[in-house]
Amino acid sequence: MHCISIKYGMKALCVVVMSIYSMASFHATALEREAGCLPRVALLGDSMTWIGGDSCQNPQGWSHYLKRSGLCGEIDMYARSGATWCNTSATKADTESYTEILDADNVVYNQVLRLIKSADSDSARTPEIIIIMAGANDAWFRDRRPGIFEDNQRIIYENGKVTSPSNVISLYGSVMLSVNNLKERFPTSKIVLVTPTEMSRAPAEIISKVSDIIEVAGKACGVLTFRADKDVSIRHDEEKKNPHYTSDGVHTNSEGARMLGEYIIGNLEL
Repeated sequence: MHCISIKYGMKALCVVVMSIYSMASFHATALEREAGCLPRVALLGDSMTWIGGDSCQNPQGWSHYLKRSGLCGEIDMYARSGATWCNTSATKADTESYTEILDADNVVYNQVLRLIKSADSDSARTPEIIIIMAGANDAWFRDRRPGIFEDNQRIIYENGKVTSPSNVISLYGSVMLSVNNLKERFPTSKIVLVTPTEMSRAPAEIISKVSDIIEVAGKACGVLTFRADKDVSIRHDEEKKNPHYTSDGVHTNSEGARMLGEYIIGNLEL
């Protein structure tokens, strides 16, 4: 296969490799890894994603199991603890500040801007796959996001662009804004939304309501949504009574993270 590499070059080798070896298997082959054919992945979201660490080394985060699967190449972490989908009336575009708590500027929108800035400065950091798992804090701290459940909020445009994220404070509008920005900048990237799992700090019906809105907004944007709240066996009542898949009723332990990771991996269809 090294002879093929010399004769055809790396791009042709990727085509040959991918036509022979199926990416549907759980583990990538050594040849695929050597050929550099594996997709680069960007991860956005809240602490449920951030907990895996920048290097995805923490087994309490589902990203650890994505990395360990061998299905992906580089994984870039943009998620932040405390982040919400929802913008607020005080949210401003900000790619520089850092916080791990609920804050007006700790939103997915600013993670999107950071990803775009990173890719603009280095095209090699352009992801083939973008996964966003958020919504837990929107449900948990819904009183801090007063516009969360407003229906299809009017968005203020200037020359076809939203003038400020502070003009879009509903969950539906915030998801639409962030995803459409990603689609415009990364038109060939696969974008996947993952809803929050159930947890002890928010009623199951609120998690379901938040997840329904995320799914509807995702469908309006033409992207996939994985319903972790329905399909992953982490339940509000059980975690509140006696945490089994979480360390604190909210964040996954290693068993919960493995289960969530395998669910996401199994649905990516790589």
